[in-house]
Amino acid sequence: MPKWSDITIEMLQEIAAFKTENPIERTAHDISVITKTPLSEVETWTLDKLNSVDVKFLNELPNTRLKFKFKHKGKRFKLIKNAKQMKAHHFIELQEVVKGDIVENLPTIIALLSNRVNWRGKPIEDDYDWKVENFKDLPCPQFYSYAVFFSLLYPKLLNATLSYLKEKGQEIKQELSDGLASSTDSQGEDGKNGTAS
Repeated sequence: MPKWSDITIEMLQEIAAFKTENPIERTAHDISVITKTPLSEVETWTLDKLNSVDVKFLNELPNTRLKFKFKHKGKRFKLIKNAKQMKAHHFIELQEVVKGDIVENLPTIIALLSNRVNWRGKPIEDDYDWKVENFKDLPCPQFYSYAVFFSLLYPKLLNATLSYLKEKGQEIKQELSDGLASSTDSQGEDGKNGTAS
C-alpha cells in the first residue's frame, strides 16, 4: 500500500496541480502518479482494482518528525532555523516565493532555507540552482512538514528582521547625526579661527 513516505515533492506537485471535480478521475490520476503507472493504463482498470489502491492518506497532512540535517544525492545539507543564517538575497527572494503556492514552490523554499555542509555540519560551497532542480526528488513528508513549520515561523522571522533593520537604521541615523553635528562644530571653530587671524 502506498504511504506518505513514498511521495516525493515532485509527485505532490503533480497531484496538487491536477484539477477535477470527478472523484474517480482524481483517484485514477493520484494512483497513476504514486504507482508511476501511465494514466491511460490506470483508466482501463475496473473500479474494484482502482479502489484496492488506498490513496486516502493523501487527505491527511503528513505526520513526520522534523529533522534539520539531511543527505541527498551524496551531498549533506542543513535546514536553516534562524533568519540570521540566511544570505540577504535569499531572504529577499523568499519573501516573493512564499507569496505563491507552497507546494508548487517547495523545492525553491527548501533550496533557499538550506545550506550545503561538510561532514562536520559546517557550511561549504553551495549550488542554489542544483538544489532547486534536484530537491524535487526529496521525500515529501519531511520537507512538507518543514514548509508548514517555516510558514508558521516566517511571520516571526520577518518581524524580527524588520525590528533588527529598524534598530540598525536608528543607529545609522544617530551616527550620521553625531557625525554631522561634530562636523558642523569643527567648521564653526575653523570659521572663528579664520576670522581671528
